[in-house]
Amino acid sequence: MADSSSSSTTTSSWASMLTGKSDAEIEELLDRMLTRLALCDDSKLQDLLTKLLPLSIASLSSSAPLVRNKVLEILSHVNKRVKHQHDIGLPLSDLWQLYRESNASSMVRNFCIMYVEMAVERARKEDKENMAPSFLANISKLPIQHQDILLRVITKVIGECHSAQVSDEVAAMYRRFGGLPDHKIFLEFCLHMVLYQPTSQSACPAGLSITQCDRVTGKRQLTSDYLRNVKLGILNVVQAMELPTELVYPLYVSASADCQESIVKRGEELLKKNASVVNLEDANLVSKLFVLFNGTAGTDQIPPESRVSPGNPSLRAKLVSIFCRSITAANSFPLTLQCIFGCIYGSNTTSRLKQLGMEFTVWVFKHGAMDQLRLMGPVILTGILKSLDGYSASESDTIARETKSFAFQAIGLLAKRMPQLFREKVDVARRLFDALQSEAQFLRLTIQEATNSLAFAYKDAPQHVLNDLESLLLRSSQVEESEVRFCAIRWATLLFDMQHCPSRFICMLGAADPKLDIREIALEGLFPDEDQRKAVSKSLDLKYPKLSDMLDYIIQQQPAVLDSASVGGPKLHFPSKAYVAMIKFLLRCFDADMKQNNLVEGADFSVAVERLCLLLEHAMAHEGSVDLHANASKALISIGSHIPQVMASRYVDKITWMRQFLGHIDFDTRESISRLIGIASCSLSLHSLSDLITELISTIGAAPKLRFEMQHGVLCTLGYVTANCMSRAVSVSFLSFGISPKCIQVLLLNFPVI
Repeated sequence: MADSSSSSTTTSSWASMLTGKSDAEIEELLDRMLTRLALCDDSKLQDLLTKLLPLSIASLSSSAPLVRNKVLEILSHVNKRVKHQHDIGLPLSDLWQLYRESNASSMVRNFCIMYVEMAVERARKEDKENMAPSFLANISKLPIQHQDILLRVITKVIGECHSAQVSDEVAAMYRRFGGLPDHKIFLEFCLHMVLYQPTSQSACPAGLSITQCDRVTGKRQLTSDYLRNVKLGILNVVQAMELPTELVYPLYVSASADCQESIVKRGEELLKKNASVVNLEDANLVSKLFVLFNGTAGTDQIPPESRVSPGNPSLRAKLVSIFCRSITAANSFPLTLQCIFGCIYGSNTTSRLKQLGMEFTVWVFKHGAMDQLRLMGPVILTGILKSLDGYSASESDTIARETKSFAFQAIGLLAKRMPQLFREKVDVARRLFDALQSEAQFLRLTIQEATNSLAFAYKDAPQHVLNDLESLLLRSSQVEESEVRFCAIRWATLLFDMQHCPSRFICMLGAADPKLDIREIALEGLFPDEDQRKAVSKSLDLKYPKLSDMLDYIIQQQPAVLDSASVGGPKLHFPSKAYVAMIKFLLRCFDADMKQNNLVEGADFSVAVERLCLLLEHAMAHEGSVDLHANASKALISIGSHIPQVMASRYVDKITWMRQFLGHIDFDTRESISRLIGIASCSLSLHSLSDLITELISTIGAAPKLRFEMQHGVLCTLGYVTANCMSRAVSVSFLSFGISPKCIQVLLLNFPVI
């Protein structure tokens, strides 16, 4: 092919040849040119066109119809001659220079651009490489139609010449020609070209509008091979131009989501190179990426042909992963909201997109500014809860499981940031507790963390909400799943103070849990001053509920506590460890009431003491543990030390029941029961007291046949009974009960403290 740019004639000579000539003279000149063209052989046509074509087009600057008609006649003849002879070159350089003339008319430029496009197709590879970069010069100032033609020409040359590599000389030319506005237009066109995918449908490809699609293709069908070469060439040239990373980043991301493997590989390679330098907090970059994800199809103000459709699922997945590293993306309302809902509910969404959408939601709730969260939070929360309804508890798909995991994390984060969204209703709390119970094991730790975070949202909640939470926590504290029980106890200790009876009852039940961590937080909720793992002040001012209130709630939950007929039965009303914690806490309530004289003097206190004693008596059931019996019997003595007369009158008729514990295997239990019998003996008549002492002495008389524990228990009892006899207002002689001096000596030797 001949060199189409080797012409000694310059554009200024074309203008000078026409300067000063009348329209008639120009027409005559054109007529001679037409005759010469008609007589020229094809072998010499290229040389003739080098002079004839620019001069003919330059003649269009004349407004005379005869001149213009003659030019059109010449151009028509040229078109027919060269149409099927691609080896005939056109004067590309002269045509381009003519186009760039500042005084060129619009008609001249229109024909120039048309023949420039034709000339590029016929030019040699070297000429194309050298000319294409110059087309970028001041392209931003050209009409849109001319921009599109030149950009298509440039990208075509790039595909033909640079799909494998770009030489340093050509790279320097691309960097040299055009300013930043020109480069931005070039990059935008390249982005649209990379986004374009062949489609058999009438709809435009994902990520483009109809206008953008037509601009890229020129309304022609582009083959896959052509697109592959052009896209690879674009990536190579753009990299060689060394433009700011924020400008080229959308292009690389789009390439990494292409349908052709070679383009994906090259795009990912460039992404990795720029990952460390790209500024994902650049507002313009984030805005462009959101347009790639969301499109503009839902905007009514934009004409239908200009509405950009969302990117393909692969591209959108990559974009969401990028958003999850950008705080600016988290604060780009309403684009952020559109992105999240596009992931979760979009018509073309995928399981992977749903997962990433939930991950982005977590990121937004973590890094979103509060003014943004106020706008997005309620809407996103509704969307999350709705999406969770679409999954079954047995969902086995890995992506679905991760999606649910991010959904629960998002709820926990939002609860920390915007607690006001939750505290008016108990719905979300109930939902999370149910999820802890029904979801698969691998999800429960995530749900547990979210549930514990949600607890803080219900601080200072309305009373009706707290009432609903009480029943929820009580029910949850007794289910089989340990994660549910843990959260129930944690909520009880976080939301309510020490004077709140329902929450303390939940802690009492938790004290018997088989899980150590649950037992620990339950005991911490009951006895925070005993937690040795934390630096708790010894002077901590703890306020306990009234004894009567606490007992009323316990009895409400277990009415059998009031059944005195079942005392001494084999079964416990509560687990032994729960009973122990309950007794210790009730004693603290008792001591707190004793310090307030106005409470002790009331009738409610007397009833409370009666009920407390009944509860302690039930704790002495055969099923109870040794520790429980020891604590229950000690508690009875502790009460008796404050109100001995009340205890004496109550247990004077229960001495026979108490004597069954004198042979208990636990030392403290035997000791406490002995003391309690001693207290009760103060209310016995002398005759009954004599009978009791006689029975005890006769029991000691059979000492060789007794176990050691029984001997100890009987001797203790005899000691406390006799000690109480001595403390009576009317002194009672030991001899009147048949106690010999030798027996007294034995008692004194064994129990010197009496």
